[in-house]
Amino acid sequence: MSQLKDNCQELTNLLLELKNLKSEFDLAYQEALVSRDLTKLRGLKMQIESEVSKLEVKADPFNVAFEVDLRKKLAEQSNLDFVGAFHEGWALVKNGVEYFYIDRTGKEIGPVMFSPVRYDYAQNFSNGLAWVVISGKYFYIDYTGKEISVERYDDATDFKEGLAGVKRGKEWFFINPAGQAINLERYDDVGNFSEGLARVIKKHTQWFYINHAGQEISAERYDGAEDFHEGLARVRKDNKWFYINRVGSELVLKDYDFVGDFVGGLAVARKDKKYLYIDHSGKEIISAKYNAAGGFVEGLAWVREGEKYYFIDRTGQEISAERYDRVGNFSEGLALVREDNKYYFIDRAGRAINPEKYDFAENFSEGLARVTKDGKWFYIDHAGRKIFEGELP
Repeated sequence: MSQLKDNCQELTNLLLELKNLKSEFDLAYQEALVSRDLTKLRGLKMQIESEVSKLEVKADPFNVAFEVDLRKKLAEQSNLDFVGAFHEGWALVKNGVEYFYIDRTGKEIGPVMFSPVRYDYAQNFSNGLAWVVISGKYFYIDYTGKEISVERYDDATDFKEGLAGVKRGKEWFFINPAGQAINLERYDDVGNFSEGLARVIKKHTQWFYINHAGQEISAERYDGAEDFHEGLARVRKDNKWFYINRVGSELVLKDYDFVGDFVGGLAVARKDKKYLYIDHSGKEIISAKYNAAGGFVEGLAWVREGEKYYFIDRTGQEISAERYDRVGNFSEGLALVREDNKYYFIDRAGRAINPEKYDFAENFSEGLARVTKDGKWFYIDHAGRKIFEGELP
C-alpha cells in the first residue's frame, strides 16, 4: 500500500508539473502573438508539443508498461535482436547486421510490391523523416520508406523544425523536407535548428547564427556557441561565456567563467572555481558552493561537494542524505548512480528501485534501460524487472 501511495503521489506531482508547464507556455504564446514574431511562434509551438509529450509519457506509467510489453512481444514474434522505442509511430529494429522499421503491428516499412529495404544503419524518425545509411552514404526516407530525393550525403543530422544539416565532402548545408538546399551557403560545421535558429561556422573562423531562411541574425562572431534554450543561447568570446537573445543582443554580462544552458528557468554557472545557479536575468538563485554541478533535468540537478555527488531540487534542498561516487541526470523519473564501481537506479526520493547492482548501465529511454551484469547485456523496466536481451540499435 505504501508503494502504491508513493506512486500516486509521484503521478500527482507530475500532473501538477504538466499543468504548470502548460500555463507558462500559454502565457509566453500570448506574448509572442502580440509581438507577431512568427518564427518564435513556430519554435515555441514545437517546444510545447515536445515538452508536454515527455511529461504526459512520464505521467502515465500504464502507457510506458504497454509500450515495453509490446516491444518485447514484437521482438520475440519476429526473432529480432531488438525493437527500439516508437518515434512518430515507427520503431527502429535490428536483425543481425540490418536495420529497418516496423509499426505497432509489426508491419515493416517498405514498398508494397517489392522486398522492403534494409539499411546498414539508421536513425529514429524526426519531423516525419529519418536518415538511413547504405554503403556509407546517408539519405532520408518518409513513413512509407520512400526516399525524399536521389541525393546522397557523407553525413546527416535529424530534421528539426523542418530542416536538416547534411554534409557533402567537407561542406555542410541545410535542406528542407523535399531535399532542396535552403540557400547556396556552405559551412564547415552546423548545429541543429532550435527555437528558429541554428549555429554555424564557415571559413574556419568563428560561430554565428542563422534563421530558417539562412540569414544571419547579427554580425557578431563567437569562439564557441550552443543551441538556443528558453530564448537564450550561451556563447563564448575572449574566454568568457555569456548569453545572447534571439536578435544577437547580449543579455547577461560576462561575470562568469562558465555558464550552462537554461532548463526550467535556471542555468548552472561558475565563478571563482565554485558552481551556482542563475535565472534569466543573471541573478544568483542557488549560491556558489559546489565543486561541480549539472543542469536541472526533470526538476532535479546533480551537484558535487568534495568527491561525492548528490541531488538537489530547484530551491537547493537535497532530495536525500545519500552520497554517490558518480551520477547521471534523471530520465523518466529515475537516475543512474554509481557506488563502489557498481551501478543502480534511484527514484526522485533517492530510493533504489531494486536491490540489484550492475557492472554498467545506461539511462532509461521510453521505458527501458540497458544494463550489464556478469558479462551479459539485458534490459530492465522501471521496476527493475529483466525484460529481454539484445543489442541497442
